[in-house]
Amino acid sequence: MQVRDSIRGILLLAGGAAILASAFVHGMINVPHLREDMLEIGMRPSLLGAISLVLYFSVVAMFAFAALVLTGAISLFRGKRPQLVPLWLIAGSYLVFGFVAFVRIDPNAHFLGYAFMGLLVAIGAAPSPSGMDKDLRGTA
Repeated sequence: MQVRDSIRGILLLAGGAAILASAFVHGMINVPHLREDMLEIGMRPSLLGAISLVLYFSVVAMFAFAALVLTGAISLFRGKRPQLVPLWLIAGSYLVFGFVAFVRIDPNAHFLGYAFMGLLVAIGAAPSPSGMDKDLRGTA
């Protein structure tokens, strides 16, 4: 394995771990806290249920994104080329969300954390200069 591929694997591992940690925090802390706040303000039960469902689905999606990124890292560590398109989609989603939230919602560094996770995945998913039609051992 080349040093560049090791670095890519480490970046994907770090990005995937960050997404996984973020999903865990959202599922265990943020969503329950938001549900309590919505109950406190007397939100209609049907609306509370719908919003809660969407919030928990976002947590499930984050776990799925983390799994895809971590699978890509494992592929690199095993000397195989990961599927890049899903990684680019995840990286782009996190980059765009983080920057748009920072610019349009609140210039809070928390939002830049999403962009940073996307940046880690994007760099880790960057194609090797030797060509995308080859595996990591250099064979077609």
